[in-house]
Amino acid sequence: MADKIREKHQYAFLKSKYEGIGNSNTSNDEFQTTVYNDTIASLAHHKHILLYNSIILNQHPEILRQDMIRRIKLDVHNAEK
Repeated sequence: MADKIREKHQYAFLKSKYEGIGNSNTSNDEFQTTVYNDTIASLAHHKHILLYNSIILNQHPEILRQDMIRRIKLDVHNAEK
C-alpha cells in the first residue's frame, strides 16, 4: 500500500515539475501536439542535431531551422482552431 502512495506522490511531483505533460483535463490531441512541438523545437535549436539533419536533407542549416520553426507555428495555429 505504501508503494502505491509513493508512486502517486512521485507522479504528482513529476507533473508539477514538467508542465508539458499536462494534467487530468489534458486531451490526447493536446498532449501529442505538445510532444511534437517540443521535439521539433529541440531539433531546431540544437546546433549539432540541426547540422546532422541538414546534411541528411541536403539543405542549409538556417533554412532547415526556419522550416522547423514554421512547422511549430502552423501546428500551434491549427491546434487553436
